[in-house]
Amino acid sequence: MNKITIILALVIFSFNAAFSQCNPYYNFKEGKKWEITSYDQKDKKTGKQAYEITSLNENSSGWKATLAFQVYDKKDKETMDKEVDMECKDGTIEMDMTRFIPAEALQSMESMNVKLEMESLDWPANLSVGQKLSDGAIHMKSNMFNMSTRITDRKVESKESITTPAGTFDCFKVTYKIISESIMTIEMYAVDYIAKDVGVVKSESYNSNKKLTGYSLLTSVN
Repeated sequence: MNKITIILALVIFSFNAAFSQCNPYYNFKEGKKWEITSYDQKDKKTGKQAYEITSLNENSSGWKATLAFQVYDKKDKETMDKEVDMECKDGTIEMDMTRFIPAEALQSMESMNVKLEMESLDWPANLSVGQKLSDGAIHMKSNMFNMSTRITDRKVESKESITTPAGTFDCFKVTYKIISESIMTIEMYAVDYIAKDVGVVKSESYNSNKKLTGYSLLTSVN
């Protein structure tokens, strides 16, 4: 649990005005594909996530999207294939909270009767340094275990330039706390770097002592 892989939803492309006006950080186009690569604190590859937007539906307040999502291990062997949902409503992006569940836990859940209750994590249309953002949570319940993960204390700390294999981006740096509660409580910290028209281009995870345990980067866009 101390190596939670934060799965990023990252996109680079343009779309028509109706969609782009919903939220400037996520402009979606059906059929777009991209990949996120994860590394440990020693810069060794630990896995990869691949995304494709399979459907995108406009409505009066924004859009709803379905994404095909595959997880690969460090040797590029597929370990999971599922769908995740995203929605933009009145300028606010609601994220699928399964991105905060460890990949190994998601795999084991496929063979168990697990009930998920989510409090969506939001990205507002306008960000500014010093701004506090809303919390999110995901609760997992089964006849074998209960576990909750809460995302708290989200704050826009600064503006920074971030370079990944996909390019260089002007980003807002957003810090937050991850608290996982099951048999014991584990507290971690994380950072997201988000850019307009792109989404989150880099994410870092830290242990309770704020020591880096891993990070993820946007590495490929097709």
